[in-house]
Amino acid sequence: MKMKKWWLAAVVAMIAVGGCAKEEEETEQKQSLQGANLLRTQTSGTAKHAELNQGPAERAASYLRGRDDVRDVVAVNSVDRLLIAYQIPHMKRWSRKQIEKDIDQKLRDLFPGYDVVSSSDLKIFWKTKELKANMDNRRWDERKVNREIKRIEKLSKEQT
Repeated sequence: MKMKKWWLAAVVAMIAVGGCAKEEEETEQKQSLQGANLLRTQTSGTAKHAELNQGPAERAASYLRGRDDVRDVVAVNSVDRLLIAYQIPHMKRWSRKQIEKDIDQKLRDLFPGYDVVSSSDLKIFWKTKELKANMDNRRWDERKVNREIKRIEKLSKEQT
């Protein structure tokens, strides 16, 4: 019985010493600069991640919200592209083509310097809303926003 207690005490002591020795080694390495990547630098990113002015998108959205044949609007713009997605109320769907044509023409007249893409498709609405949320949460640069707008534009031109 005495021998079992002795072995048990020795095993517990070895585990405790082994565990503490490993912890000391890790903290020692953290305190020194060994293994650190000293070439890693961080910049403020002010030039690359400058916020895009969403003024034209907001103006387009406020114009469409004022119409009685549009229920909900999401708009995003880059330097030369304006993406607008909207929903038409259920009872106005009978004249959907005429509403889309009227909105598209009016937006092209209001924003002549932009390549305007407008759609009443629900999938495009969701994707545009997701893009707007991503732009709000992350600071995206112009190139990435343009790439996403082009991808959504390609989706809007697909026939389902």
